[in-house]
Amino acid sequence: MIENKLFNEQVLLLPLTNNDSDRFYELYSHPQLTANFDESPFLLEETPEEFTRRIESVCEFIFTIRLKDDPSVIIGDCALHHWNKQSKEISIGGSLFPEYWGKGYMQAAFELLISLAKQELGIKTLLGQTQTRNTKAIRLVEKMGFVKWRVEDQETLLRKEL
Repeated sequence: MIENKLFNEQVLLLPLTNNDSDRFYELYSHPQLTANFDESPFLLEETPEEFTRRIESVCEFIFTIRLKDDPSVIIGDCALHHWNKQSKEISIGGSLFPEYWGKGYMQAAFELLISLAKQELGIKTLLGQTQTRNTKAIRLVEKMGFVKWRVEDQETLLRKEL
């Protein structure tokens, strides 16, 4: 059975809820994150609650990332989405507020998601997709064993066999 919270020494992952809508919306509105988007993640006149529900509907698992030592503060999100049960593939992704970049929090969160994907879902292949200009994200997942699979225009697709 899938746990409703995951944690390690650094981070606590809790399922995204409507109570998190304002902070979740703030994350995807942050100018340093929107620099990596070609278009707005929001629909026209979409409220934080509507945005949260829409994103929840397309992710098999989506969590808020919180510091284990201060679980009241949401520092980012991470998700498993686009699960192909036949090929046993799933996509992984996430975002952090810039003040938490480079501190190992996303790697810690991804390690929890990878364990969930492998042990609970029987996933054999993880996929990641980001803007080619998002070199920090690419370096992070390459350090975790992902390899560049395809580069298409502005997008880099990476994969990791489990």
